[in-house]
Amino acid sequence: MHDHELDSFKRDIHLVQFAVERYGYVRDRRESSVSSHVLRHEASRDKLVVRRDADGHWTYFSVRDGRDSGTVIDFVQARRGRGLREVREELRRYLGRPHPPFERPRAPSPAAPPEPRAVGEAFVQALRAETSPYLNARGLRPETLRDMRFAETWRLGPRQNVLFVHTDDAGVVTGFEVKNHGFTGFATGGRKTAWQSAQRPDDRALVITESAIDALSHHQLHPQERSHTRYLSTAGQPSTSQMDLLDRLFARLPRACTVVAAVDADVAGHALASRIEALVRGHSSLAFRREAPAGGKDWNEILQRVERDCIRSLPSRARDRTGPER
Repeated sequence: MHDHELDSFKRDIHLVQFAVERYGYVRDRRESSVSSHVLRHEASRDKLVVRRDADGHWTYFSVRDGRDSGTVIDFVQARRGRGLREVREELRRYLGRPHPPFERPRAPSPAAPPEPRAVGEAFVQALRAETSPYLNARGLRPETLRDMRFAETWRLGPRQNVLFVHTDDAGVVTGFEVKNHGFTGFATGGRKTAWQSAQRPDDRALVITESAIDALSHHQLHPQERSHTRYLSTAGQPSTSQMDLLDRLFARLPRACTVVAAVDADVAGHALASRIEALVRGHSSLAFRREAPAGGKDWNEILQRVERDCIRSLPSRARDRTGPER
């Protein structure tokens, strides 16, 4: 059952302000940006990266401890060692809210299908396509979108939304990224795991990005590496469960495979690359490489610059709405 109070805490409490006011953190202005805030704690030597996700939730992760991440709920629990009841009381006091009135929970309708199944069906029912005006406007060519590496990894939903499917390590659909002009979201009721391209036994590299569009952009920008490279997107900063999934996927990679952290060229991206590297070091048969986009925040920004003439050849309606990926 959806907990509206916990959801409101995650949205309404500005995690940067909360950590500074209540827990003694200091915002590092030199390393912070408009969207990613770096916080330091002098006594504990802790370093956090805080940002607001597309769903409005404030989230964080510790640069020094990959297990320390999540929302304001996880932040308080990790530092106070308290149960959820005590966390609720602390956050209510911070916001000046009274205890909410008790409401007897309603029994779920037995006719309602399980959420994971509904999410999987929503993707299966979406339209197969060989290209997309939106993705073309992002600089992605039809031949890239038709590549067998990406077969069945994306479809078109209502209003030409592009759906990038997420699966777990058993291949079960858990959700999908939703992309369109000026919009980024995730399937309602879905769970972020990983968007994954087709795999081949002779692959020599796994490229990890923060969005499926960046993975496709990297593929198009590096033709010499395509034949032996598979791709994976975490759809933003990965949760603890996503990092655990990566660890299991790394264990099944071909020997001597290189894991490439092709994540964003910003503070949060560099911190994520360090977390991925630490995970790779636990697998002696694998190598690691950091590959940051030079001259841009992400790979799609670089691709749009390279494909500027191609984008300009598109119909004006699509062309006028191009810009950096959000």
